[in-house]
Amino acid sequence: MESKYYVEFLRDLLSLDAAVRTEASDRVQDFVNLLSDTQARVVGDLIAMLAPYEESRVALEALLHALTDLDGCGKLDGVDLSPLGEIPESAIHVEHREYMEEFAPRIARANNGPTE
Repeated sequence: MESKYYVEFLRDLLSLDAAVRTEASDRVQDFVNLLSDTQARVVGDLIAMLAPYEESRVALEALLHALTDLDGCGKLDGVDLSPLGEIPESAIHVEHREYMEEFAPRIARANNGPTE
């Protein structure tokens, strides 16, 4: 993905406007195959870090869905999903549970460190 569009996308993920953050998260599915491995890893890490602090229920769902879009294209490798474990239980609603269950093994693995 061209750097200009990539940076604009990252800015949108960090927007103060929940609607802009939601729309940016929803766009991941449109260009996931255009992301280099490095770009995908940065996006995945950023989304995982933002999720625990997302106040909008809709935007949180969009963030989690964006991670599944990355995963579905094999672009979640190397992404640190451990911050998802910091999402307050009170913020996890029915629409978020399936995503959290899907990522639970990776969150646990990341929090327990590498296994030998």
